[in-house]
Amino acid sequence: MNSTKLLFLATLCLLLTLPLQGFNQSDKFVRQILTSNSGKFEFSPPYNDYVTLQSFDPLTKTTSNFSSIFSQSAQAILVSKHVGYFAAQDSIVKYNLNTLQRMAAIADSGLSRLALYNGKLLVSKQYPVSRNFFEVLDTADLGLIAQVPGISGDCAGISFIHDTIYVAVNGGWLGTEGKLAVIDPNSWTLKTEVNFGHQAIGIWDLFAYKGKIFSVNKTPYGVVDTGSVTTYYPKNRTFSNEVLTFNVTAATGLCDSLLYLGINYGISAMNLNTVALVDLNVVPDPGSAMFTYILSSAIDTLNGRIYTNIGDYVTPGYCLVTTLKGDSITSYPTGISSDAIAVDTRNYGVGIEDNQGGNINVKLFPNPVRDRLKISLPDQVRINSLAVTDLSGRELINQDPGISYGSYLEIPVNSLSPGMYYLVLGTAEGRVVKPFSVSRY
Repeated sequence: MNSTKLLFLATLCLLLTLPLQGFNQSDKFVRQILTSNSGKFEFSPPYNDYVTLQSFDPLTKTTSNFSSIFSQSAQAILVSKHVGYFAAQDSIVKYNLNTLQRMAAIADSGLSRLALYNGKLLVSKQYPVSRNFFEVLDTADLGLIAQVPGISGDCAGISFIHDTIYVAVNGGWLGTEGKLAVIDPNSWTLKTEVNFGHQAIGIWDLFAYKGKIFSVNKTPYGVVDTGSVTTYYPKNRTFSNEVLTFNVTAATGLCDSLLYLGINYGISAMNLNTVALVDLNVVPDPGSAMFTYILSSAIDTLNGRIYTNIGDYVTPGYCLVTTLKGDSITSYPTGISSDAIAVDTRNYGVGIEDNQGGNINVKLFPNPVRDRLKISLPDQVRINSLAVTDLSGRELINQDPGISYGSYLEIPVNSLSPGMYYLVLGTAEGRVVKPFSVSRY
């Protein structure tokens, strides 16, 4: 065997044994990060600064403002497949996230948080409403399906386990206790309110984890360095409050066993198995002493990223992108008062099925790729066709693979724009489809 062949085989073995950097075995990908900017706070009409909506593409690292909602503050964003629901003070607006076009809108007051349950849109309410603090909407046209009477005050976070829905009841600025509303979704009635007591005042975000409900209870107005996390056990209807001697703000999200929550104006991590803080300084305080705060944040659990909107409520801010350990990756500009953020996570293209080719083990690297996509195949797999398509199935590259390949080949993809694509291989055993992404960074 000559030296050229030996060098090739050695290089190939090294490539096949190295970890595939960025290779995501999930059937999902992150399409965009969505942000609602409240704008400047205006005390009285005529109002000139409205809620603006922004999209950030994490692959191309580009941002775009795609719409406005003629309201004064952003409350929440909820993503479901290709649809986004945006709550902004007195309006709920539904958008097609593929086209970023408005699909439906309603006027509704006292909006707090949004959630989806069995194809229905759940909405928690707060001031200025004084009753019916929870409602259920039709996701198609946002029409009212039901209201749940009997909840004692302003509401925030929504979660559920199996056939029971839980809603955080904080009672607003005048609340003195934290409560948990337990709702039956079969009849849309309030089953009970569990009173967590004064230690849970400021109850805000809810998370379901291992059959339990965890609530993040924000430090209430006028209180110094005291917040808590409550664990509720639905099976025996008991709870425990973990008091934290810190200033507690809203939660960022849950990834595996780690709950990321606001501590002392930064973001910390808590292990929910032990209900103990394990990292107090994932994202540090951006400058609260100089009136610069974390305004909203979200976790990309697929890629291990935290997106943290930072600003001063007066001038345009920015979003800091970090790893789950807080290592800085990049940042991008946002608007004024970026009070809501969400990660748009998608399944790969509809109608394109992966691995129809039986047990053929095909690997792609690097992924993301810049110029040439390398393909690892089992020895002597017969490839009848080779193509690259976009997510809609539109064919962009078509090559004649010849009669047979060995265990390795590569194709140029530098003609493709940054984005998500499929490699489609036709084999004697059937079609094999593998996702990959192109990046210029």
